[in-house]
Amino acid sequence: MDRGDVDKQSDKHIVATLIEERAANLIQRPLWPLYRSFLYPILKYRSAIRMADAIAPMSGVDALEHVSDLLTLDVTTTDLEKIPEKGRVLIAANHPTGIADGIAMYDALKKRRPDVIFFANRDAVRVNERFNEVLIPVEWVEEKRTRERSRETLKATKEAFTEDRCVVLFPSGRLAFMDENKILTEQEWMNSVAIFARKYDCPVIPTHVQARNSWLYYWFWRLSDELRDITLFNELLNKRGKPFHMTFGDMIMPEELRGDPNEVTLALRQHTVDNVTAGRPWTPIK
Repeated sequence: MDRGDVDKQSDKHIVATLIEERAANLIQRPLWPLYRSFLYPILKYRSAIRMADAIAPMSGVDALEHVSDLLTLDVTTTDLEKIPEKGRVLIAANHPTGIADGIAMYDALKKRRPDVIFFANRDAVRVNERFNEVLIPVEWVEEKRTRERSRETLKATKEAFTEDRCVVLFPSGRLAFMDENKILTEQEWMNSVAIFARKYDCPVIPTHVQARNSWLYYWFWRLSDELRDITLFNELLNKRGKPFHMTFGDMIMPEELRGDPNEVTLALRQHTVDNVTAGRPWTPIK
């Protein structure tokens, strides 16, 4: 039976498992079956199952291609030529929509850098084991992190940089939110972006992604973290034909990222969000 058919630790489909893990409190409520009956159609549950079943037996690249073909995103770029055609490079990007950001980035880069690999939620590997060919699995939920999973991530990271691949990282690990003024706001970044660049002597390309989620997502964000989180498949599948614009900034060499990793990361986040689209240069931390 394909990986996408069921979660191997239960009889549930992996899509149901991933949704319910994100709704741990909701599913304990007596009315959960009622909630589920009207939420699942809104969340494109059946479409998500069909997608998961289709990609489960595929190679990592073929699975990405399948989702890319399914979504047919309208991806445009500015300064794509700033991405070197070969050699080690780390692309650090803001994270406006979720999984679709990765698909859009793949569409933008696949011809120029067919060796591209992404840091991504390790749940993807639960849908398709061969996603580890194109993804570096990361456990974003701190309570679920184990030594074994951390070693897995570090090993895959070392391999990707040693092989001089094009590595894509969304350093926030969390989606942007709509603030009270209805301005899309990038979450804080983890300092791994600065640490990896220095440890592996790797240049960084700051990249601004222009896109957004549905109003349903931002409404759910204000109502409940769990309601927000269970929209993951809807906020992927509802992007069919939607526009994504990537602006690639000037390359920042690792020696330009000296200083306290937290301060460097804060400055790199601000630069990516505010300066890249305006063409302003990177200013190293003094």
